[in-house]
Amino acid sequence: MSEHRHAIAPEEIMAYLDGELASGRAAEAMTHLERCPECQSLAGDLRRLSHALTEWRVEAPNQLAAPAMETPKPSRHPLWRALPAWAFVAAGAALILALVVVPRNAARRQGDALVGSVNLGGLTQPIYRSALPAPPPAATPPPQAADKIEPSSGPMIERTAQITLITHDFDQVRARIDAILARRHGYLAELTVNAPEGSGRSLNASLRVPAAQLDSALAEFKQIGRVESETQSGQDVSKQYVDLLARLANARNTAQRLTQLVAQRTGKLSDVLEVETALGRVQGEIEQMEAERKNTEAQVAYASLQLNVSENYQAQLHVAPDSTLIRLRNAAIEGYRSMTDGVIDAALLVVAYAPSMLLWAALLFFPMRALWRRFR
Repeated sequence: MSEHRHAIAPEEIMAYLDGELASGRAAEAMTHLERCPECQSLAGDLRRLSHALTEWRVEAPNQLAAPAMETPKPSRHPLWRALPAWAFVAAGAALILALVVVPRNAARRQGDALVGSVNLGGLTQPIYRSALPAPPPAATPPPQAADKIEPSSGPMIERTAQITLITHDFDQVRARIDAILARRHGYLAELTVNAPEGSGRSLNASLRVPAAQLDSALAEFKQIGRVESETQSGQDVSKQYVDLLARLANARNTAQRLTQLVAQRTGKLSDVLEVETALGRVQGEIEQMEAERKNTEAQVAYASLQLNVSENYQAQLHVAPDSTLIRLRNAAIEGYRSMTDGVIDAALLVVAYAPSMLLWAALLFFPMRALWRRFR
């Protein structure tokens, strides 16, 4: 189409030919087509194109021309021949395992009795009779009579006492203490004697006396001197001792069962190691509780007595002053000591700071020399 302006657009011409324009716009298009040869030519082209599209048909596919697809023939060889040889070996081993080993283990587990369990690393591992069979009765030694601990029938009291004495005859105190301990079947746990110059002597002793002999021993110790203070106390440990015996008996029973499990190592290695670990832990607890039991029994059987003895000291008055010669001698000795200490301190000061002073002197020698030559 030419560049001059037309009353209708090419799209409207197509819509006019298809009968899709409004009546008013269709009248304008018809009037314009009657006067415009160019639009008339475009309308003719559009009519021929529309007629060609209307008469166009899609031809049916030629089945004879298309090559026929052949149906794949099934392979004459079976699929199992393509498998490798190791697959058959693995399948056979799995079949034997399923038919022989698994039923046997299942039957053994069903017939097992749960003996106990071991806690290791936060996990509870069951232990069956067949995994770790118990040894024959002859292999287990019978419990000894010494292992059977019976609690005391009466109350168990830990007695302690403290007494402070002042004596005029301090030289005989040690001998009298040893004699009293020998008569009362006691013993000396600790002894300290202080003898400072110019003051009274003192003795501090920690004694252990049989609880039944404590009162008699105190009566004899009071005869050594004048009593300044005396204290006695008792603590009932019966409940703690009974609880300790119960825990000790349970620990020994557990250790005996674990020993029976470890006696014959016919089970799995992991089960044996777990049982041995548990047995070692239980034996350690038994040793600790046994030591605590013996200590408690000793504290109850022997009372603790703290004995403090001081000398009734009278200070002596020296009326005669020291002679002048002795005072001069003492002053000379003090002067010599002061001079020696001063020389030693000076030598130590030089030895301590000499390396640093030499280093700074070497570093500052050349700068100071340059400044001296400049300002001289």
